[in-house]
Amino acid sequence: MIKGSCLCGGVRFEIDEVRSLTHCHCSNCRKLSGAAFASYVHADADKFRLLSGKESIQQFESSAGSFRCFCRVCGSIVPSKAAYLTTVSIPAGLLDDDPGVRPKLHVFAGSKASWWEITDGLPQHETWVPGFAPN
Repeated sequence: MIKGSCLCGGVRFEIDEVRSLTHCHCSNCRKLSGAAFASYVHADADKFRLLSGKESIQQFESSAGSFRCFCRVCGSIVPSKAAYLTTVSIPAGLLDDDPGVRPKLHVFAGSKASWWEITDGLPQHETWVPGFAPN
């Protein structure tokens, strides 16, 4: 069991198993995280449970059909599920426990910050990972 929470602890969740950990370099993720990229763990929806804080979660449509969720109290980005995916995306920094996986790849490397170099040798995708783009 992997537990996690937002900064104020109002939004709490648990995950049975993580599928992957990825780094996203799209401009939305960079702006949301305030960093060169955002790191997310991905879990099958049936392996994720929101334990508390549903009433504290606010959605923001960051681009057409793409919604980001955050805690209204502390502003942390919180887990969300895109309608076109079967997985939940969880900001890796929210995890209180080791997810049991390590970074697997970079997405949207084609729009990475000009001041950041990717040097870890992980696979890089210019945009979406094939098969995971919205319909």
